[in-house]
Amino acid sequence: MRGSAAVLPSWWTRPLPWRVLLAVGLVTGAAARLWLAFTDHGQYWPDEVFQSIEPAHRMAFGYSMVAWEFVVGARNVLLPGAIALVLETLAALKLDDPFIYVPVVRVLFALSSVGTVWGVYRLSRATGCSLPSAVVGTLAFCWMSLAIYFSPRAMSEIASALPVTWGLALLLETPSRKKLVLAASLLGLAVILRIHCGLFAAGAVLVLLAQRRRGDALIVFGVLCGWAVVYGLLDLFAWGSFLHSGIYYLRFNLIEGRAAEWGTAPPAFYTKYLVKSLGLHWVLIAGLAVLGLRRAPAVVGLALAFLLGHIALPHKELRFIVPFLPLVCAGAAAGVEQLLSWRRWQLGVVSAVALLLTSAWSFATFHTLTFQQIGGWDPVSAYDSGGPVTRLMMVAGRRPDLCGLGLTLGSRGATFAYFALHRDVPFYETPLPDEATRFYNYVIVEEGTRTGELIATDHGAVLLRLNTGPCERDASFTPWLDERTRTLAASPESRFKP
Repeated sequence: MRGSAAVLPSWWTRPLPWRVLLAVGLVTGAAARLWLAFTDHGQYWPDEVFQSIEPAHRMAFGYSMVAWEFVVGARNVLLPGAIALVLETLAALKLDDPFIYVPVVRVLFALSSVGTVWGVYRLSRATGCSLPSAVVGTLAFCWMSLAIYFSPRAMSEIASALPVTWGLALLLETPSRKKLVLAASLLGLAVILRIHCGLFAAGAVLVLLAQRRRGDALIVFGVLCGWAVVYGLLDLFAWGSFLHSGIYYLRFNLIEGRAAEWGTAPPAFYTKYLVKSLGLHWVLIAGLAVLGLRRAPAVVGLALAFLLGHIALPHKELRFIVPFLPLVCAGAAAGVEQLLSWRRWQLGVVSAVALLLTSAWSFATFHTLTFQQIGGWDPVSAYDSGGPVTRLMMVAGRRPDLCGLGLTLGSRGATFAYFALHRDVPFYETPLPDEATRFYNYVIVEEGTRTGELIATDHGAVLLRLNTGPCERDASFTPWLDERTRTLAASPESRFKP
């Protein structure tokens, strides 16, 4: 039986303990994210390098490995452009060293995740949650192992989660013209960063119309149209035609369905791996979010629409739904609040305590995630995968006599590439060219597999200097990441600008 005014005990409603808990959560959550930013140089997926930091390196310094998206103009340049601005600023301060700028960029992304944490709190409060419920929902995201894992990675999903969360929070708070313009601007920015966030932008207008806020909906729609023009102009500047990347990307994925070339997955993919990576923590969040649908229909409804949209796409990766996670945690806060409003308020207290416990456990065990738990097949640790090679590349880039680098341990697509090497020299992977004495004089190999002067070691990987003569510049070397890129670069479709 439900009551209209459940009377909660005084010990539950005291604000100070909850504010202290929130502060502790923010500090510890930020510390974990910043620690990863400095210690983890691994890669979850090549996109976190070759769609962000590597093209940013080309914008700032003139050279990089080039992926197919930046040959045909399938990506908007806002995210790499923003990173390039950071790199150019550091270069102006004589700090253009990978040992400096790599952690700086990763720290900025980690801090954006911390900002998203605070956005969950604001979004929860905007839906009418009390302080305890909002804190519980916020910590569910702040201490979530998956959110911590992705936080320092230079991906559009991480960058867009911040404006999505804050945009929706401002949209649902006490309305004012200033907040509406800012909220719509944040949502528009999110769409430029990741076009999938158009679901949130369109959904925001529909939410306002459903709430009979027609004037507010018109303001938000008008601002979003302005950001669409910005999107188009960025593409016009970068690729030569208005809205080129957006049109190409939507055609490639939705009409031609060519993303399936990278693999397909069944509809249960996201549920499966959220449970595998988060366990009971996810079960509680999802269950409470369902209960929160009545109190926070806009937040939970938009989160569900975003998830269903990605479930409908054949190609699936767990990173795609990162912007969904803060919203569903705010929905879980609304679920706790809904239970607290019942006459049997004890259910709300029990659910809140249970969610706090699973949040704390997720935080305590965040470094145990494996690739098998986050959408891959390998049961090894998901942390610092490829990190030793990337760090050795950073060392190699400091060698004054470096004229070329060979890599036999893994592939260059699994590294930070020139963002780590930071030297305009040929960078080869297996099979290495036979002209070793002419085109490269350093190699990164597995320890004990090749002879040469030992320069540095890192967890079984070694950087060796080969005993070769003077190097020649390899005139046939091209910066294409793979054969697909090479083929597209030679086609009429290419928009690559050297």
